[in-house]
Amino acid sequence: MKSILITAAVVAVLALPTATMADPGHGRHHDKGAGKAHPHGMPPGQAKKQWGRGDHIPRAYVTERTYYITEPARYRLSRPPVGYEWVRVGDDVYLAQTQTGLIADVVRSLFN
Repeated sequence: MKSILITAAVVAVLALPTATMADPGHGRHHDKGAGKAHPHGMPPGQAKKQWGRGDHIPRAYVTERTYYITEPARYRLSRPPVGYEWVRVGDDVYLAQTQTGLIADVVRSLFN
């Protein structure tokens, strides 16, 4: 009888953490943002990030040509100097050095 009570107590103790973890938020908006994709396909943590002149933009934006503005004159942007490119991040455009990601100029909400 004593071994049955000990076994039941051990099972109850082992089951306790999984039962409390089953509902971690207890209705406190724990799923906020879950399953929502950002409209511009940016990685998490980058969606609302805005950089300024002198900051460094993440390398992916300057190494992947998909972010480049290939016809800057179409958007009334100056021609980038050698070693720089205009890159689009969301609605903003950054003139960034392609080797380091150093931002030389910013145009906010160009595509808004």
